[in-house]
Amino acid sequence: MGFSGVSNKIVAASSRIFRTAVSPMTVARKINRLLQKEQTNDTHGHPIVPNHLIVAFSPKDRQRYGGAEETLRRQLVEVAHNYARAKGFGFTGPLSIDFATNPSFRNGRCDISGEFRDAPIGDEAVLVTSDGLRISITTPQLLGRNDDCGVVLAGSNVSRHHAEIRADQHGLFIVDLGSTNGTMVNGIAIDNHRLLHADIVTIGDHELRVEVI
Repeated sequence: MGFSGVSNKIVAASSRIFRTAVSPMTVARKINRLLQKEQTNDTHGHPIVPNHLIVAFSPKDRQRYGGAEETLRRQLVEVAHNYARAKGFGFTGPLSIDFATNPSFRNGRCDISGEFRDAPIGDEAVLVTSDGLRISITTPQLLGRNDDCGVVLAGSNVSRHHAEIRADQHGLFIVDLGSTNGTMVNGIAIDNHRLLHADIVTIGDHELRVEVI
C-alpha cells in the first residue's frame, strides 16, 4: 500500500521543505514493511502487529522536520491504520508513533522499530449506529434480536443471539455465534475478528461503527 494516508498538500510541502532523502513516503513504506515483518498471532489466532512504533533519524534529518513532526505523526498513524485494516491485522492497544535521533546515523538513514504494548486500563469504545446513536461497549456484550442482548437489533435477518463482542489483553474482538445470516466486518464475513477503531460491523441491515474514545 502506498502513502495514500498523506494528503497531496503534505506530500507537496514535504518535497519543498524537507531537503532530505528521508521523505514522508519513505517513512510510510518502512512502517508498512515493519508491520508485515513483525506480524504474529495472539492466543485466539488473530493476526496482530506492534502498536508502538519508533522512527529514528539522523540528527540533521530530524532537525529538518522541525515543527512539522506532529503533522507527520498523525499522517503516519493514519497510514499504519489503513495498512493494518487492509491486511486484517489488529493492534494490541492504541497505536502510537515516537520520533528519535540516533547520532550514529548518516543523513538519509531512517530505521523503524516496533513494540507490542497492552491497551492501558480505562480505554473505552463505543458502537455508533447509522443514525448516530452511541452505545457503550461493555464486554462480554451480546448483539442480537433477543431482549437479553446488550445491543438489541431488530430484523428478521438478525439472529436471537447473533454475535458477541469480547475482550482480552490485546483489546476487543467480535465472534459470530453461529448466526443464520452471518456477521461482517468491513464487508467481509467473519467467524471471529480483532476490532480496530473505525471498523464497520454489519449485522442484518444494521451497520455499527467502532470508535475508541
